[in-house]
Amino acid sequence: MTATATIAPEPEAPAVPEGWRVTEQGTVPVSDVARTTGDYPAVNYTVRRCKVPVIEQGGQGRTRYIPVSEALLLVAAAALAIAAGVALAQMYRAIKASGATVGVDALTIPLNLRG
Repeated sequence: MTATATIAPEPEAPAVPEGWRVTEQGTVPVSDVARTTGDYPAVNYTVRRCKVPVIEQGGQGRTRYIPVSEALLLVAAAALAIAAGVALAQMYRAIKASGATVGVDALTIPLNLRG
């Protein structure tokens, strides 16, 4: 009997906006996301009310860190919310419920076109 093992390459991390302080754990401060969207109250509300997973908290002001993938979903939701004229929290919930995924250079939002 023979066995062969291969080491799979690590997936590349998605690109993030310039100025984001990404940690080694792949998290980013909520404040960086809020600065990118330009709407601190809406981002903070969405993180709290939609139970965005907070991976760690640190610093004097108890900075909250969320996964980069969740941060990118928040940025996408913010842009779509503005275009659709709805609240960020509503759009974030809708995107999460659809099963959206964040890849290296793409956001995929499955659409049910069957009605």
